[in-house]
Amino acid sequence: MLRFISTTNRRVPAIAGIGVLLGLAFPPAFESATSYLAAPGYRADAAGTEADTVDMVGTSEAEPVWEERAIDPGGRAMVHSATLIELTDGGIRAFWYGGSREGARDVGIYTARLPPNEQQWGAAREIMNREKLSEELGRYIKKLGNPVGFLDAAGRVWVFFVSVSFGGWSGSAINAMVSRDGGATFGQVRRVVSSPMFNVSTLVRGRPIQMLDGSITLPVYHELLGKFAELLHLKPDGSVQRKKRLTRGRSHIQPALVTVDADTAHVFMRYAGEEAKRVHYVSTNDAGLKFTSPRHSNLPNPDSAIDVIRLTSSETLMVYNHSETGRHNLSLAISGRDPAEWTRIYDMERSETGFGQHFSYPSILRDSSGRIHIAYTYDRRYIKHVTFNETWLARIRRGPATEP
Repeated sequence: MLRFISTTNRRVPAIAGIGVLLGLAFPPAFESATSYLAAPGYRADAAGTEADTVDMVGTSEAEPVWEERAIDPGGRAMVHSATLIELTDGGIRAFWYGGSREGARDVGIYTARLPPNEQQWGAAREIMNREKLSEELGRYIKKLGNPVGFLDAAGRVWVFFVSVSFGGWSGSAINAMVSRDGGATFGQVRRVVSSPMFNVSTLVRGRPIQMLDGSITLPVYHELLGKFAELLHLKPDGSVQRKKRLTRGRSHIQPALVTVDADTAHVFMRYAGEEAKRVHYVSTNDAGLKFTSPRHSNLPNPDSAIDVIRLTSSETLMVYNHSETGRHNLSLAISGRDPAEWTRIYDMERSETGFGQHFSYPSILRDSSGRIHIAYTYDRRYIKHVTFNETWLARIRRGPATEP
């Protein structure tokens, strides 16, 4: 009997550990307690993401505009994962991470600003590194990655970013810091606690959306054991109020949320599965109380990040890699009211497969003047910034349609 009791006691921690791992990979039993109980509605103008959108009837600029710039890499050999926001003064601020290579101990989070009505980006500036984060959080930090910028309705600049204390990216946690002076300085970093267990394997890439009650919906994803997407519903102070599981299994990461109106939104996802290599999506018509099961669109996806904005009340613009096999191109596509059907309208970058060029991790922004900005990783050597106006877009759309 004594031996039986001893063996049973030894099994309890092992069983508990297996339960924790299964909870990370599959829907946890406590999900219903942390999922949405009420839906405050989406802000249609989505502060800090794109301008309040009305149907484009005519254009504000007579001549087409297409501009290309390089953002200073700050002396780093590798730069990646840029994100763009428009500031309250009309300037554009970018955030990204850079270092000797992805995952290196010298990787930091950087920012640069494009002043309003100017053509050249300012110098890059490091705003966070692992040593500083370790000091502020009082814990060991191994590496940093994936910053996401956001301008809230109160004019505060948020930066959410990933950090890892042990293991690879699947051991990530999310951190947040806030600036009240347009990104010139930031306050104390805080951890975004998304799990009551170990608070690991939560990553961020997609842009947040402001809700009508001032709260923030942050798209996140997990990579430990399973690969699935969630939405975190944050209070205005950044603490997690509840969360919503969007997918299950091992196929969907890096969700990009785009609103149609106060109740309707689509979440497009990078597909990491083996079959149907397409951009996948889920939809809601009750401000996030319920979402459809994952469906695939007609756009290819080579397990690569995408981004989307709403152009009009009935159209959405996506920037993505138009391939099932690689990141050697970067394209624009437009969808109408059906999120499954898209038309490719323009190839921003294209090289031959196997030549080693990579164009990836795009961030797209529509500013208050109606111009569209896209930043993306160019061969991991620098961040490229492209700007075009509605006149250019209208001219491109009048050309022959290119079906995916």
